Amino acid sequence: MQWTWNDFIIINYDDLKKINIRLTKKFILKICSRHFWIWADWVLYIFRGNNSELNYEMYNSDWTKVDIWGTGIWCYMKYLVSKGIISESVFGEKTKEKLSKLSIDWDFITVDMWKPSKIKNLIYKSKDLWDRFPLKIDNEEFIFTPVSMWNPHSVIFFKESNLLCELVNKTDISNFWRKIENRIDIFPDKTNVEFVRIISDKELNMRIWERWAGETLSCWSCASAVVVAWVLAWKLLKDTFIKVNLLWWVLEIKWSWELNKSVILKWEVKEVFEWHYYVR
Repeated sequence: MQWTWNDFIIINYDDLKKINIRLTKKFILKICSRHFWIWADWVLYIFRGNNSELNYEMYNSDWTKVDIWGTGIWCYMKYLVSKGIISESVFGEKTKEKLSKLSIDWDFITVDMWKPSKIKNLIYKSKDLWDRFPLKIDNEEFIFTPVSMWNPHSVIFFKESNLLCELVNKTDISNFWRKIENRIDIFPDKTNVEFVRIISDKELNMRIWERWAGETLSCWSCASAVVVAWVLAWKLLKDTFIKVNLLWWVLEIKWSWELNKSVILKWEVKEVFEWHYYVR
């Protein structure tokens, strides 16, 4: 399955049990191989717990385990509904202290992305969520808005009149991203970085740099952080869906500008193909 070009191999425990295969590091590395197998960014393993309750585990393509990943949760939910494993069209999934709610209508999903907040251990003493701070990298002056969507984000806007606006369209700007991500004097836990070009009040272009991963085609929390920063900075379009153009996808996101309200995101999850693994 894929959600905004985040690719997942979804494996059901019952299927592995039938063919007597264990989910080992060797197996995951093999099926995620880009050149010889079907390839994926993550493997999502669905199983039943002690009380026969459905649950899942998620692994990166290098076998390391993932704590929580929003796009993986949406694919997990969509899989359960589309395969007839559960019939509810609206439900919640508790993962540690995080509650993600979504509504599924065929391929279309509306997601409750939780409430935004301040980055707790940000070195700058931020009094309010909408505080903005200067950041200098290679003699270039940036103004960033720090936002937490359960992970840290540094949102940087460029207007058409800004000379740095062309950075959003440049192919290789990893030097800036990497240096911002690793400013542990400001972000002790590193940070995701979003370069955003303002098209209009209702449309934004953005590129994403995820900490530890580099540039990615999409990220649910990154796009949400951008809309939160946008609404806070200009105090416009409260509770109105804003068009966010990523490199290969378009998301629609809204936020009410109330700190106790969640960010709402909508897009579609699709099953790409079904794969049969034969064992001799």
